[in-house]
Amino acid sequence: MVERVKELHSPEDHLSSLPFWSEAPAENTALVTAVITGETTSLLSKCRDLFTRSINVTNRLCVDFVLRYVRSTVHGVHLSTEWQSVEGAAFTPSPLSYITQLGDYLLLLPQQLEPYFTEENTALDAALNQVTFGEFPGMSNDMEGDAFVWLTCICQSTMFILVEVILRIPSLTEPGCKQLCADISYMSNVMGALEIPLSRDITDISRLLNLPYDRIDSAETEAVPKYLRGKIAAMRRPN
Repeated sequence: MVERVKELHSPEDHLSSLPFWSEAPAENTALVTAVITGETTSLLSKCRDLFTRSINVTNRLCVDFVLRYVRSTVHGVHLSTEWQSVEGAAFTPSPLSYITQLGDYLLLLPQQLEPYFTEENTALDAALNQVTFGEFPGMSNDMEGDAFVWLTCICQSTMFILVEVILRIPSLTEPGCKQLCADISYMSNVMGALEIPLSRDITDISRLLNLPYDRIDSAETEAVPKYLRGKIAAMRRPN
């Protein structure tokens, strides 16, 4: 079709007799000219904008669907009695079931995504390149869409949800603090296996939990956001 149009000396003269031409002759002429010369046109831009909008809506639905399991797994975790544990000093915690379930779930994602990305899929590649990843936690708009970026998006959103849950814990005893450190350490190992960088909030929370209580608000934590220092200090404040 494109080659045929290029053969025409005056495309509008040959196409003006078609039924659709009279409805918007100027726009149709601009569209044909754009096809011949490779120039941009507002008509194609509108189509691209509609396509991009649909792709982003679809992507948000997919991400929300995958994260549904994450949200259901951590639901109510902040109210666990583990955080108020009074075990002895020799207490050595193991990761709790909620965090190991999340880890298993995330580690299976590459295997589940593999069929969609192992073979050449031009349509999927084009769609992912239209995704605005910057609207998700820990992501930026300059990321090119591919399988790893999509996996990164899921993992960063998971860590964001985990941070929300952690900050809702009303109080932590010292054994409870050790337990939370063990859970975060497990998640750190999962992210390392997936080659996903830890979010800054997870890194900062881990650091604050591992410090002695009297050093939470000190010179060595100045780089940590003040609200985070205050929240962790309140959670760990001795009774």
